[in-house]
Amino acid sequence: MPHWPFGEGGTLIFALAAATVFAAAIVQNTTGMGFGQVAAPLLLLIDPRFVPVAVLLMGMTVALFGAVRDRRDVARGDLGVALAGRVTGALVAGQLVAVLADSAAFSLLFAGLILLAVVLSVTSWKVQPTRGALLTGGFVSGFMGTITSVGAPPMGIVYQNSPGPRVRATLNVFFALGALVSVLALLAWGQVEAEDLWLAISLAPAFLLGSWVSKFLTGFVDRRFRPLVLLVCACSAVVIIWKVL
Repeated sequence: MPHWPFGEGGTLIFALAAATVFAAAIVQNTTGMGFGQVAAPLLLLIDPRFVPVAVLLMGMTVALFGAVRDRRDVARGDLGVALAGRVTGALVAGQLVAVLADSAAFSLLFAGLILLAVVLSVTSWKVQPTRGALLTGGFVSGFMGTITSVGAPPMGIVYQNSPGPRVRATLNVFFALGALVSVLALLAWGQVEAEDLWLAISLAPAFLLGSWVSKFLTGFVDRRFRPLVLLVCACSAVVIIWKVL
């Protein structure tokens, strides 16, 4: 039988973790990204056992729910190109991590580039989700996600000027599949344990409630979609720098 994973007196830990996951699920389902950026650093401080597998499992589930809910708005043509870029980026990153001792420089470089892109985006630079931009965004997302576990910002930059429903639906599919690939890779390397699944299941009420509440906030987010997406991207870059330093 599964046991309470937080030990005696773990009620406070559970409450903090549940609040974090609740908020992360709202961010993910209203913008199409952000679960890992919100949940991972806070859960790492609350209980390191959550990172990375439990966070990936919960993020995958939340994104999948969002994708199913908004399936009519998924840009399937965009998705194929972006996923091709993500897989390629992940493979390249895996090779570089295997041969280079220090990935911190890459993480800082990409975080700096994301911050630069955000600054340019609030001035005169207008990004559109062309095939080239999607392929590049997917590649950088896969590269960054493999090295830092934060892969959303490049795709957020690509989609910043697109309608909220299209972005939300497409990115939820993108990140659900991306998280699945990451979990399978960790499973192949023997890094997934039964405790990871139980930790994720124990917080299911929190991320399911957050997913439900998000339905009532999408209208508010869609009216302010671009600045909110850029804010998530900027915060993500800061998270990457914080994790590296």
